[in-house]
Amino acid sequence: RSLGGQRVSRRGQSKKRELKRTKKSVKKQLDSLHGSYIPDRAHCRTRQWDTAYDDVNTVRVQFNTWHRGRQLIDFVILVQRLGANGWEDVERFDCCHGCCHLHQDGRDGNDPLWQLDDEKDVPEAFVRACDQAETRARIIRNKGKDVKK
Repeated sequence: RSLGGQRVSRRGQSKKRELKRTKKSVKKQLDSLHGSYIPDRAHCRTRQWDTAYDDVNTVRVQFNTWHRGRQLIDFVILVQRLGANGWEDVERFDCCHGCCHLHQDGRDGNDPLWQLDDEKDVPEAFVRACDQAETRARIIRNKGKDVKK
């Protein structure tokens, strides 16, 4: 119905529509692995180290972390392979879009792994990403062995 050019809804209808929109929004957020945490590296201490995953050092995992005090704020884990021009990034784990995610096989797209809603979620995601990076490094190392045979 309209009254003088303004739309007038029946009593309670607008509240029902608002409730329906809210439920839909909440369901979308719950179904998504994208959380609300966006890392802020300002005033952070950085650390970088590498771990080799084969005897001849052709596959390694590079760890990059940012800490504020004792709190892990952000991380990037790179699985790298030694190429003709030095170390090449093959896969990357990071947490810059509200989730920890994997950029697999050099792709720009990402596979969300764990939702991050707070900086307190980052240490657990880091431990889990380290485990997966180790597995990915072994797979990449083994792909290289298959090629050489």
